[in-house]
Amino acid sequence: MTTYIWYSSATDITGRTLAERLNATGVREKPANIVAGDIVIGWGAKTSRDVNLPHGEMLNHPNAIRANRNKFKSLELMSGDRSLNGNIAKFCKSDQVNSKIRAGEMIYPLIGRKNYHQGGSGFWLCPAEGHIADAINEGAQYFQSFIDIKDEFRLHVFGGKVIYAVKKVKNDTEAGWSNQRKEKINDYAQKSNINVDAATIDYALSVLYKEQQLPDRIVRSNHRGWKFSSVSVATLSAAMKNAAIKAVSVAGLDFGAVDCCIDQNSHPYIIEINSGPGLQETTLEKYVTTLQAKINEIVDGRRPAPAARRNNRGGDVRRGAAVAAVGAEAADNNNAGINGDQLRMLMNEVRSPEEARRVLDIAMGHV
Repeated sequence: MTTYIWYSSATDITGRTLAERLNATGVREKPANIVAGDIVIGWGAKTSRDVNLPHGEMLNHPNAIRANRNKFKSLELMSGDRSLNGNIAKFCKSDQVNSKIRAGEMIYPLIGRKNYHQGGSGFWLCPAEGHIADAINEGAQYFQSFIDIKDEFRLHVFGGKVIYAVKKVKNDTEAGWSNQRKEKINDYAQKSNINVDAATIDYALSVLYKEQQLPDRIVRSNHRGWKFSSVSVATLSAAMKNAAIKAVSVAGLDFGAVDCCIDQNSHPYIIEINSGPGLQETTLEKYVTTLQAKINEIVDGRRPAPAARRNNRGGDVRRGAAVAAVGAEAADNNNAGINGDQLRMLMNEVRSPEEARRVLDIAMGHV
């Protein structure tokens, strides 16, 4: 059995770290020669078309990841679910925005966005009509109602539960801003195999910091004067947690980092889902522990059942009784076959090809 972490160029730093910590194989492309028993974990895997994975166990299928990368389509999917409709701010395509404004369906201010974006990129604040035209000319592909944010969060959802939560807090000091930018520069340099001089970076960042107006009240990203701070999951509203869990489920994902917020009236909104978030320190440890537990659960579920009590002639009493019971049930039901749970139980118990054929005959209603 091989466990793969399938990441992209944008998620490879955390992807490689997870692969190392989980004793898995890290890959940027579809793993070759996947066989039954392998486990593939998509970490922001990037694909251009549907991927068929007939073998192995998949967490965060690349097809679901690709659909979620298109933020407009992701919003369409989430808003189409009745239970999430009230947690998605109104949105529309760029070619519909003017007619919807005239009809009163969209109200200023609006936010222009690109279908594919990360962080604060591809973002236009449009408080009036003239800004709409400029945003479209510059590449805005859809518009969404502006949310008057009170607090913004990232909820890490795995297996239908919120496993960790952080809140965006101000990080407008020179040291905080510079450290985050320095980390980004070093990441880019490492990917491009470029050596950078630390003193030069420090000097350049100290000059650039003087030009900043932090924190940015509109785009709460890490390079605009904000950072994540851990919060207790128990302190968060049930409405926001339930919306985040539902959003990941509707997106067809097994796990995801859900960017969400509450407005001035404490109403929760889902902003987007990240299928390959950058992880550090406590958040990284939480994912390592959770993924390892899931891997163990998958592996344990494949192990054969413990040896059953045998009779004096060496036969398996439990298996014999189960086969007999199923055979009787099949006869009573005019050869209707057996259900899935019974089939799994019996196949775990067979000890010979003859027994396997007998179970399959019963399952298919041939007896």
